[in-house]
Amino acid sequence: MKRSTLIHDLAIRYKYLNHAQVERMVELAFKHLANALAEDKRIEIRGIGTWHVKTREPRLARNPRTGEKVQVGIKKNIAFRMAKDLKFRINSNTSPAEIDKKIEMMYDNKKK
Repeated sequence: MKRSTLIHDLAIRYKYLNHAQVERMVELAFKHLANALAEDKRIEIRGIGTWHVKTREPRLARNPRTGEKVQVGIKKNIAFRMAKDLKFRINSNTSPAEIDKKIEMMYDNKKK
């Protein structure tokens, strides 16, 4: 899904907001998430997953063309771990409505 598709779908769902307001809200949400990751904070969105920054320590690497050893500095990457709900949705061969029922049953069983 592209950002423009998300904005369009939200504008249809929330008719009391105009397109520009929805676009601004989506922009602010993504900017806030990006800023949190830039500050090495962890992001968790229930039902989707978690994102966090992984830091790779400096190391000696090898230039594949020349074979020369090269010092590589600190590198940061974003790591994503999928939530159980999302993993279940992706790997399931059933309709979205049936998946929702199964997930609700999973949560109901956890509460007991």
